[in-house]
Amino acid sequence: MEMVNVNATWEMPRRGAVKINVHGFFSEIQLANGNRSGIGVVVRNSRGTILRMLSGSLGINERGNNELYAYLEGLKRAYAEDYPAVILETDHVQSYWEWKNSTIEGGIPEHAYVLKQLNNRRRDKNFALDVRLTDHEDNELAAYLAEYGASRWNQMVVIKRSFGRVYELWSKDMGLGPVGPQFRAVNEEEMAVEVMEDGVINPPANMFVMVEQNDEEFMQNENAAFGDGFMVQIQED
Repeated sequence: MEMVNVNATWEMPRRGAVKINVHGFFSEIQLANGNRSGIGVVVRNSRGTILRMLSGSLGINERGNNELYAYLEGLKRAYAEDYPAVILETDHVQSYWEWKNSTIEGGIPEHAYVLKQLNNRRRDKNFALDVRLTDHEDNELAAYLAEYGASRWNQMVVIKRSFGRVYELWSKDMGLGPVGPQFRAVNEEEMAVEVMEDGVINPPANMFVMVEQNDEEFMQNENAAFGDGFMVQIQED
């Protein structure tokens, strides 16, 4: 059996490939919004730059099935963005081995459909797929997006820009040091300074504005929505 190195750190993919970290969140009790599950996906290139994130819920009420669908959502994003070489990384040990052994031993009957879809992707000769098991510590960003999405949405949402906790976890993965507010730079136009009557410029208390409200391309997209200080777009099937 493959071992997970608990002392490992997140590693960038090779040049020309992307790494997609996925996680399926599951709660034994129903959340306030009625969800019990969530899925988080984060796509990064060989420099560690976040290309896309997905967060939300498919309304799946069985833990193993939800974890397998997390893989599928990650692969759907790879195909949608036309990434030819993908490292798919998860911290779900049981579902990892269920998928890996499914072509020999089969799988849980309730998981048959999603396993078939996953194995179809593995047989695609034009798609280089490497599925890996990692430690939870190195998958925290995907795990956060899964829980975040479960608590907020009843469908999958594409997130195009990093925000608070996402930036902190990305910085941790990249080994970029402190992530407190005093270390976070903002764009000049995001300061929205206020000029007081005596001529002294007084910056607002909340200076960490994450969304550019004048993003015309985004504002013209009728499927887009704003939430919690970052730009999101509802994913269409």
